[in-house]
Amino acid sequence: MKAKLATMLAALLAIAALVAPAASATPYYRDVFVRDNVSDVGNEPSTGSIYYSPDIRVCHTAVFCAVSQNPVVGANNYVFVTLRRKAGAIGNVDGALYLYHSNIGGGTAWPGGWTFIGAAGASVPTFGTTVMITWPGWNVPGPGHFCLLARWVSGADPMTFGEVANTQLNAQRNNNIAWRNVDSIRIRPFDRVTVPYTMGNPDRVEARQSLIFEQPLPFAGKVTIDLGRELAERWKASGQRGVGVKQVGETQVQIVEPKFARIDGLTLKAEERVQTALTFETGEEAGTAELHVRQVDVQGVDLGGAQYLVNEKE
Repeated sequence: MKAKLATMLAALLAIAALVAPAASATPYYRDVFVRDNVSDVGNEPSTGSIYYSPDIRVCHTAVFCAVSQNPVVGANNYVFVTLRRKAGAIGNVDGALYLYHSNIGGGTAWPGGWTFIGAAGASVPTFGTTVMITWPGWNVPGPGHFCLLARWVSGADPMTFGEVANTQLNAQRNNNIAWRNVDSIRIRPFDRVTVPYTMGNPDRVEARQSLIFEQPLPFAGKVTIDLGRELAERWKASGQRGVGVKQVGETQVQIVEPKFARIDGLTLKAEERVQTALTFETGEEAGTAELHVRQVDVQGVDLGGAQYLVNEKE
């Protein structure tokens, strides 16, 4: 109970740090950053994938693990975040790391769509450092896997761009912010495994979005998404437009083109979140596979998404 109260108090104290003011870019010699992807060198805005940062790692013990693990519901998990410095860095940079979680999916609005996990102060030397934050068992919802959001807040290294409702845009613009969202799945022959994906509209007005599906490592089986009755009706009303997909049930759509597929014209109400479900099934021994699901608005702006790793080797 004491630990829970302490974390709740920390959450209240963190409110003051929820939205950082706009500021000019930090000089390179005191710039601290968390990578958005393996190619990220701290440039703002970053390029490439945004929502599975290699610098955010979940471990089951307080010992830094070789690969990120899925959080265990009801048990303490430990999140390690690597804070990096740029070439030519000078001196230590002081600040605090804040960590949040959300349901799996995209379009999660900042700050209301995120739940505070914990915070830790840090002094980042020129060679960088790794900070550990305990994720208390009572704070781990589930069963399921979640988006994690890390924010480095420092008076010496402020956000370059003021934070807005679009979390993906915040992470892309500011190298102080990083996002990780991974759901690992085990599938055996004749298995049928269903996992959630939550669509979200971070805007305060109704908006149309597209769901995009890409498989860098194709799955040896069938992947379908159940839009649910209401979202499926909205899709039908907009003309059921899509590429590389086919309807296979009243609310189910199958992904038939693994390289690239999309479902267009999905209308979401203002700040609405809608849960859909992805189902993987196969009649053979399926090897390692990878599915990326992401949302974009009508202008093509990326609103975040999820990476599903199938039969990933430990």
